[in-house]
Amino acid sequence: MEVGDLMDIFNEYFPPLLVVIIGASLAYFYGRKNNNYVNFHSKAKENIEDLLEPMYFRLKDIISIDDKYERELKLDKWLNDYTPYEVPIHKLGDKSLIEKFLKIREMFQNLSEKRLETEEEFYKGLKDFHNNLERQYWSIFNSLYKDYIWYNRILNTHFTYRVFLECIRYIRNFSQFLLIISGITIFLGMYFRILKEFNHFDDLYLIPYDLMVLAVFTVGLSLALMVFIEWFIPGKFSFLMEKKIGESVLKTSKKLLKFFKGIFKN
Repeated sequence: MEVGDLMDIFNEYFPPLLVVIIGASLAYFYGRKNNNYVNFHSKAKENIEDLLEPMYFRLKDIISIDDKYERELKLDKWLNDYTPYEVPIHKLGDKSLIEKFLKIREMFQNLSEKRLETEEEFYKGLKDFHNNLERQYWSIFNSLYKDYIWYNRILNTHFTYRVFLECIRYIRNFSQFLLIISGITIFLGMYFRILKEFNHFDDLYLIPYDLMVLAVFTVGLSLALMVFIEWFIPGKFSFLMEKKIGESVLKTSKKLLKFFKGIFKN
């Protein structure tokens, strides 16, 4: 068999085989990603309901108590309610957070028995644990409910408008991707030109000028698209804009109404 025959066989069978391999790989990784997301969502929901939320808000209330005696009684009960061998503290989901909680328990025990730790050391450690617990709580909360406002708004709209919103959301995400790539291109282009200008690298390969111009244009287009699309995306930004616009329209309408009333009276 000659080389030409091998090339013909390669050209005939390899492209379809490559398409099948790439398609199967993408399907595998997409399915695995979805499974990981579903597992994370399920565990995060369970953790925040069973442990994080009650633990965080109870501690938040206890820290705000001014009376020292009452605060220490509440702290003692709080720590006893979250005894590690009775409560699954692994649901805190963070090794460092678990270690800090165990350290707080030990410090409180030493404080109660008049041993090493001073009150200042204990409350400093308690405050540090509270801050970390707060970050963990809101981090998981945002992971679970980041799209809540979005779906709550679009599911109450007409089907055609819902499809429109879903499409422009993908356009916004793609615009963000283009913005990042274009921004990196511009930064590297300017950086390499500065290096060459100061003779650090004489044979340095520069990003072509035309590509830099295209990147600048892409940045401008991406920003314009993102700003325009944000007016339609349900969420905090659009809610604030709607509120501000509504207030502005209401104020303007009142002024116009007052103006025309004055004209008609005269």
